[in-house]
Formats: sequence, structure tokens, C-alpha cells
Amino acid sequence: MIDTSSPPPGWAEAVARAGTELGLGTAYAVMDPATWDRVRRRAGEILAGQGQALPAGWERALDRVSGRADPDGGAGDALARDEADAVLAEKGEVFAPEDDA
Repeated sequence: MIDTSSPPPGWAEAVARAGTELGLGTAYAVMDPATWDRVRRRAGEILAGQGQALPAGWERALDRVSGRADPDGGAGDALARDEADAVLAEKGEVFAPEDDA
């Protein structure tokens, strides 16, 4: 994980450029998760195009640099659970929430 207390050079600018290019603005903190994901992916493309290597955890670091403490509100975890549930359902191993009790 990289230190986001002092963002790497050009990261904030890449996010601003991405939001502007996509016509989505720079109000990152209030963007819905899907919109923010578009901006974040474009910013990653911009940084990579500038020759910056994106280290592990760059997405979360970019989230923090942009003022998004929890950018997806845990949606990533929810999506992972949904995918896991789909795999279990395909195998016939479906569990109800009350099974955890």
C-alpha cells in the first residue's frame, strides 16, 4: 500500500483531468460509486500514460487523495459477496441469512 498522506506527484491533477474529460465534474465526494469508478479508472489510465507505475492499492489511495474516505460504501464487499453467493447457488449450496444464526 502506498502512503496517501502525501500523494504522488500528479495524482490530484489526473483525477481533475479525468472528471473534466468525462464531463462528470470534480465533486468526487458526492459521486455515486459507478460514476466515481469511471473517473478513477480514467485517472489510472492518465497516470499510466504518464509512465507512472500504479502500485497495489492505488485505487484506495486515489480515493483518499480525492476526499472519498469510503468511495463505494462497501459496495465492493457487497459485490464480492454477491459473486460468492452466485457461485454457491450454481453448486446448489444456497444459504439463508438465518442459517448464520
